[in-house]
Amino acid sequence: MPDLIERRDHLVPRSLRIVLLLGTASLLLCAPDHATAQVPRIQGQGTAASGQGSAFAAQADDPSALHYNPAGMTQLRGVQFMFGGLLSGGTTNFTSPTGVTATGDRNGSVAWPPPTHLYLTANLKDLGITALGDLTAGIGVNVPFGSITRWPDNGPFRNNVTFTTLPLLDIKPTLAYKLTNDVSIGLGADIYTFSGAFGEGQFEQQFIKSVTNPAFGQPGKIELNGKDTAAGFNASLLYTALRNADGKPIANIGIVYRSQATLHLTGVLLNNGVKMTDTSTTLVLPQVITGAIAIWPVRNAEREWKLELDVDYVGWKSVRNADIHYANGTTIPQPLNWTSTYATMVGTEYRWLKLE
Repeated sequence: MPDLIERRDHLVPRSLRIVLLLGTASLLLCAPDHATAQVPRIQGQGTAASGQGSAFAAQADDPSALHYNPAGMTQLRGVQFMFGGLLSGGTTNFTSPTGVTATGDRNGSVAWPPPTHLYLTANLKDLGITALGDLTAGIGVNVPFGSITRWPDNGPFRNNVTFTTLPLLDIKPTLAYKLTNDVSIGLGADIYTFSGAFGEGQFEQQFIKSVTNPAFGQPGKIELNGKDTAAGFNASLLYTALRNADGKPIANIGIVYRSQATLHLTGVLLNNGVKMTDTSTTLVLPQVITGAIAIWPVRNAEREWKLELDVDYVGWKSVRNADIHYANGTTIPQPLNWTSTYATMVGTEYRWLKLE
């Protein structure tokens, strides 16, 4: 079971909160006919959101709004900072229709380095910068996709995949603007890149070839790796449909669009650790569209109770192949048959604000 540890600093006004939350997470691996893996998105990007099953895009009232719904940053006062990490461990068990089994892990009991996130927001009006109106600026860094998976070298996948990792970083410079008291919009960039601070700072995939193969040479452990930097964008809306007598939201609607981005990974092909050739391939990060609604059946000075429903559409169908291109012009085809997916998230939060 993963542990998510988060630190959040409110610098204006000055206070400090440290939260420890036990949650759940799953990493999915699909192993088609050729060596490839459909890596999942990591949704644990804040303790409050994780505790609500990541149904947070219509609430988005802490710095993790940078991930869930940047338009929500306009709700934050002063300067706020959040940092957290997800400890992902355990095993993945596979059983084929013919009864063949395999057990994978995170290259050990816990994936290391762990997926992390860091968010910083600043309400410029609260800082005395009034010429720009109700503008909030933010910067975030997170690990948006699955981290690391290992399968046995003598298992049924050995000719396709024994190890895969995608330690990709998403750097998120973002602005949010309050158009009216009830409508806020957000616009930001998603800069995807790799860093040596996280693993080896590159995509890696390993597998075993037990026979001589013109594509990979003599039998041995094959490694393909590569890295690149690419950019996408995100646009978001937060609309408060109803407020209570104190002016607090009791019905919110959130909409978030994250664009597709394409990484042209360049690296090398290794056979038993010896470089054979330079290689390149393409990794498409799909577009994501999120719709969310949150209601507060109870919201007063003593307590708050929120219910939220989020629906994600992830456009994996845009990933058509992961063909490997050698420096000499040879192409190793790796067709993919990925399909787009929907994810439904339901969460609730109950707060005691004043204890009698």
